[in-house]
Amino acid sequence: MFKNKIFNYFLSEFFKVFLLITLSLSILIWVTQAARLLELITELGNPISVYIKYLLAIYPKILSNIFLFCFTISMFFLFSNLESTNELQIYWLSGISKNEIIHACIKLSISTMIIYFFLVIFFAPWSSLQGRNVLSNSEFSVINSLLKQNNFNSPLKELTIYVRKNDQRGNLDNIFIYEKNRTIIAESGRILSLNNKFFLELYDGISQEKSNQSINTVKFKKTTFDFGKYKIKNTNYPKFSERDILWLLKRINGKEDEPYIKQDQIEEIRQEVNKRLISPFFILIICILSCFLIKKNNQNMSDKKYKFMIYLFTIILLIFNQILLGLSGLKIYYSTIYLFIIFLIFTTLLIYLKKSLK
Repeated sequence: MFKNKIFNYFLSEFFKVFLLITLSLSILIWVTQAARLLELITELGNPISVYIKYLLAIYPKILSNIFLFCFTISMFFLFSNLESTNELQIYWLSGISKNEIIHACIKLSISTMIIYFFLVIFFAPWSSLQGRNVLSNSEFSVINSLLKQNNFNSPLKELTIYVRKNDQRGNLDNIFIYEKNRTIIAESGRILSLNNKFFLELYDGISQEKSNQSINTVKFKKTTFDFGKYKIKNTNYPKFSERDILWLLKRINGKEDEPYIKQDQIEEIRQEVNKRLISPFFILIICILSCFLIKKNNQNMSDKKYKFMIYLFTIILLIFNQILLGLSGLKIYYSTIYLFIIFLIFTTLLIYLKKSLK
């Protein structure tokens, strides 16, 4: 009973540290991304509601990208904190062996790995795809794009708009609109809204349209310009990181008839599959490396130097993992080699750790 309470305390302490580190780092990155993505409003003419929905949709992807790193920091921080507060000594005095702590850590890492699998296989790709759908289905806001005065704005494909003056109430002066084959110049205009669609009502101007080798010029007192035929400069085609895992697995050998997938993209698909299905197993290696902190170092090495060597070796293995992940997409059987290397490193470290604790 007492041992179970200690193990539960150990697990609760880990998840407290892990949640704190993960949320702190992810929110910091999220805020940075939010500032960078302001161009969705200022340059591409998306409404604020679309901007907020897209920010919410990319948060799971941020979590998936930093998950492994946060797990590493959390494990090392937990053991360092337990050692500095002498709580590890309480474990040993309570009759809990170091092997039992190792087994508890492995169970903890497996639980965390299951969460990571769900995040990278299902939730993060689905959420990223929803974000892309939010952008592709968003309606263009004329007001957002015309707020900049004395500036040539190109919020839509094949369209450039210049407005000399905007009174911020929908009234415009000296308007220049350039399309692929047409140019419109108007002295004034105003913004109209109908069923969430925006139009420009233009007054006192000319329209020049190129037809074959001639240019047709038409003067007008009043005309209406419709933005409905244009699309915002958002990419509609999903990235491989946003695709469903079954969609990726069907094309991992390049046998599926998809004319828009080039042969060199097959490697990217394999790499994405390995990132979701194999890379999370690296958590087991990090778990064992952190457990080396409970092992007594040799007398020829100081505690600080010993810990530094473990930290450095962990960083090297994290870099090595990224290299293996990049190479794993070159050939289909490289995925098996990648998985084998991960379990080989894990097994070797585990055997060495247990022998050194005897």
